[in-house]
Amino acid sequence: MSSFGAPSHLRRDRLSDQIAKDIEARVLSGELAIGDRLPSERDLMAHYGVGRPAVREALLWLNKTGMLSVSNGDRSRVTEPDPRELLQLLSGAARMLVSRNSGIRQFQKTRTFVEVAIVREAVRQASEEDIADLAELLAQNEASAEDIALFSRTDDAFHHRIASIAQDPLLDALYHVVLELLEDQRRMSLSHPEALSKAMEAHRQIFEAIRDRDADRAEAAMRAHLTTVVQTYWDIREEAADPAD
Repeated sequence: MSSFGAPSHLRRDRLSDQIAKDIEARVLSGELAIGDRLPSERDLMAHYGVGRPAVREALLWLNKTGMLSVSNGDRSRVTEPDPRELLQLLSGAARMLVSRNSGIRQFQKTRTFVEVAIVREAVRQASEEDIADLAELLAQNEASAEDIALFSRTDDAFHHRIASIAQDPLLDALYHVVLELLEDQRRMSLSHPEALSKAMEAHRQIFEAIRDRDADRAEAAMRAHLTTVVQTYWDIREEAADPAD
């Protein structure tokens, strides 16, 4: 335990929280680096002068935050945080928001902000290989016009490939979380008779702007595309709520 210095004073209430904060401080200060293993549970119990439940609760909390990897039969290890896992911690509250119309509108705006940023970065960073991949995915999307389920999958693949070009893990994680929250909205929008043809045309405009290295045109095309998706969703909702239909 010589490399694991004396702990700061621990209050006797909420011991697991205090242990978690002490370990977290060691990670943030660099005393514990990514890949380092913590002492065993038994050693941590002796070190902090607490029982196994307090140590386990602290380790599990740090595991949930993405700071530690905890597995049965092995010592906990400091890990590189995964942005998507961190954002997933907010999923419960986010799903409560998206269960209301106001929350849906908020996440629709968030999706637009994120995808516009992503497509501008994609224009800047896209390699010839990236553009070739997008061309292939666009062709697959356009070939699936008679199959909504296949169209949806190729639609996802096209948008996800654009996101991957930006090479920003946090932005990519936020994008995927928002898409998951808006899954029902996206599927409903595709059920509109004109949705697939409009989406395909929008995808082609987005692709051609990326190919031509035109960030302003790419942003305008993406914004117009997502605006159409949002408007289609609310039109369908309004029609479904109208007793005259």
